[in-house]
Amino acid sequence: MSTDTFPITSFRTLYPLYASIGNDVVYVIAEKARCYFSPCKGVCTNQLWMLVVAHMLYLRNEAEQGMAAPGAIASASIDKVSVSFTAPPTSSNAAHWYNLSPHGMEYLALVQRCGGVPFYVGSMSERSAFRSVGGRFPNRGRIR
Repeated sequence: MSTDTFPITSFRTLYPLYASIGNDVVYVIAEKARCYFSPCKGVCTNQLWMLVVAHMLYLRNEAEQGMAAPGAIASASIDKVSVSFTAPPTSSNAAHWYNLSPHGMEYLALVQRCGGVPFYVGSMSERSAFRSVGGRFPNRGRIR
């Protein structure tokens, strides 16, 4: 999978909602979208890329229609219009941003699938089983 050329034909097939948007706009958004994701072990990279582009186009359409809401409505009043929003319970600002559209939610699900379990070396007692750069065990191989 190459990240050099955006799969516009597949994108048009999968996301007919954005058929009215010209290819030049989609390509510009696709170039910008490359900053928001990393290749997924070469397997689902195009799907991730198309989901981020669809997410960004969705947010763009929402903003153009004045419907962009930063979160769930916490309170509202009618006279002297006042609306308060609450941020959804998410783990990070990026997750909050992706949860603003159905495409972003699908992206989060797919990227979690692609990411797998990260390599992690535990803390003190577990690290004693790994030799350091000089070939010695930390703390002389003893667990405190």
